[in-house]
Amino acid sequence: FLTNASGYIGKAVAKAALQKGHTVTALARSPESAQKLEKIGVKPVPGDLKEPQKYIDAVKQADVVIHTAATNDADTGKYDTLTVDSILDAVKGTNATFVYTSGTWVLGDTGDIIADEQTPYEPLPFVAWRAENEQKVVTAAQKGIKTVVIRPVIVYGGEEGIIDNLLQQAQKTAKVIYVENGENYWSLVHVDDLADLYLLAIEKAQPGALYNASTEYLPAKEIAELIAKSAGNAQAKSLPLEEARQLLSIFADAFALDQKIGSV
Repeated sequence: FLTNASGYIGKAVAKAALQKGHTVTALARSPESAQKLEKIGVKPVPGDLKEPQKYIDAVKQADVVIHTAATNDADTGKYDTLTVDSILDAVKGTNATFVYTSGTWVLGDTGDIIADEQTPYEPLPFVAWRAENEQKVVTAAQKGIKTVVIRPVIVYGGEEGIIDNLLQQAQKTAKVIYVENGENYWSLVHVDDLADLYLLAIEKAQPGALYNASTEYLPAKEIAELIAKSAGNAQAKSLPLEEARQLLSIFADAFALDQKIGSV
């Protein structure tokens, strides 16, 4: 059971699971989402993250529960916590595996080190709740629940995600923004490699495991230049952080993070 098999990461995981012969059900928050799921062979479960009672029976019937969804509103953290609490309660006393999706922005600026799963938390304020939920999921293993946390870095590949959004903007505006001098590093993982990690974690991870999902890292300016080249006649353009904040809101600080992410 997935909480968002029509989303960028969830869809890749659902397809990979189907290819391996798994039966997949997923939360569908609209008739349109339900139709998308049915087209790829996923059984939709009508419901919403804000109302766990509508999907919790599907959770209880699943051998594996993967949470990749977010409400993407002002209460994202509140409802992510509600979802985590509801799923942990539903799988308690069963053999089901619960995989929680976080992200490496919980580590903040990691500077010159290559960060791994032991690196302390320094989360950006707008994802601070993820660090708390990570620890809740990890420590649930001490109560006999099979849990795993996966932290993707910036995901690329296909027609969704941050990199594709930057490419689309470049095609419209002929520019790709990076913050300050662009010497800060972005860590990257291809969406198909990420989907493979989810399936490997289901099959092989020990309860309470936490994995960074990262395969490479490059300076932000170099990434912007590569996107600009792919867009055709676009150019990479530097913006001061304050100006970037006006344009990108809270995401400017995420774009300015310096992160070389590895794993133990």
